[in-house]
Amino acid sequence: MAIDIKLEIEQANAKAVNSVIESDPTWIDILPASEIIEGMGPRTILHSGPPIEYKNMVPLHQRGMVSGILFERWAKNEKEAIEMLGTGEISIESALDHNTVGAGTGIITPSIMMMVIKDRTSGKIAATFPAEGAFQGGLCGWGLYSKEIAANLEYMRTELLPPLRKLVHKLGGISIKPILAEGFQMGDENHTRQTVADLLLIKKVLPELIKMDLESNILKNVVNYITETPRFFHCFGQGASMSAMLAAKHTEYSTMMVACGGNGVEYGIKVAGLGDAWFTAPAPLMEGRYVSTKYTEADQLPWIGDSCIVECGGMGGMAAAASPIVCNLRGMNLAESIAQTQEMTTICIAKNPNFAVPNLDFDFLPIGVDIRKVIKHGIMPIVHGGMFNQSGGLIGAGSARIPLGCFEKALREFGKSYGK
Repeated sequence: MAIDIKLEIEQANAKAVNSVIESDPTWIDILPASEIIEGMGPRTILHSGPPIEYKNMVPLHQRGMVSGILFERWAKNEKEAIEMLGTGEISIESALDHNTVGAGTGIITPSIMMMVIKDRTSGKIAATFPAEGAFQGGLCGWGLYSKEIAANLEYMRTELLPPLRKLVHKLGGISIKPILAEGFQMGDENHTRQTVADLLLIKKVLPELIKMDLESNILKNVVNYITETPRFFHCFGQGASMSAMLAAKHTEYSTMMVACGGNGVEYGIKVAGLGDAWFTAPAPLMEGRYVSTKYTEADQLPWIGDSCIVECGGMGGMAAAASPIVCNLRGMNLAESIAQTQEMTTICIAKNPNFAVPNLDFDFLPIGVDIRKVIKHGIMPIVHGGMFNQSGGLIGAGSARIPLGCFEKALREFGKSYGK
């Protein structure tokens, strides 16, 4: 009997998107990357975006590779580090080819401490690096290295994160989905803005920290870390989305996008029914507002970072209607924010009943980008994010459309793989 390809795709997409809708992301642990990232070798450095060789990387990523080597003390100086990169003894791999996410430059080395998120529905585990406190992007997000940055990461490993790990174990985990849901109702789109999510997570953590038998100076430092770090929650939203995408990945016949990210040169996507294959196009520039009039497009690095994994989970650009505050930073009004989410609904498989939004008259947010619908309607997904300077650092906030070429390549490959 001939296979009804359309029926197979519809059933597969329903299965894939339901694995996201039914996911139960929970913060369960804090562990070194070497212990929680699957397939990470002892001398591996992960980066954001599709795979790319060191020689072809933008300077920001190249600096990140050197920074990672110096942080791990695999080399004594930059010259030695660069020589090591030339010999191939350092394995350079894409974060999204593992169970992790490379936000910003996405520099992850074996000893970096990671927040561990488990989807309790599927059992899939994702790991994301936490914000580096006073150093903001630091090594992982901005690819920087200094003795102070290294000392701060060590301080996080030995002083700040152990009490939080003990707390999470004591509570048996902290559920992420309720925090996301409430955040969507109170102004977060959970990519550029996590103001509500930060406060809700702190509300859960702070009373339990105070109950713990901690020395007063350690308690004070941990409290300062979680309360004074902007967008502390950001890594948890990424982990929630990634763990759900891992559950959806490898769903045969599914045309749902399950990963996306850029490396400053190329932007790429992955599709549930096509395994770990990447489909790439030139990385786009973002449109938005710069923090200073001295910056122009010439200063801006094309899209770099995997934090747009949250768009795969229905956040960020998909959830613009939930956060007109964020859209206003891009020069948009309320009606345009709502229209953006409605446009994204056109290319998605379903709506997520977990996430109702007041500005949509409590309708639900779209979920599950379908590569067929992207091609059919000519509508590319919108992703929110920060604008990186060519030399590093954030110079603004904006949004970009995932290049159509990614979807064209993916759909052609889907046709070859499934005979249509």
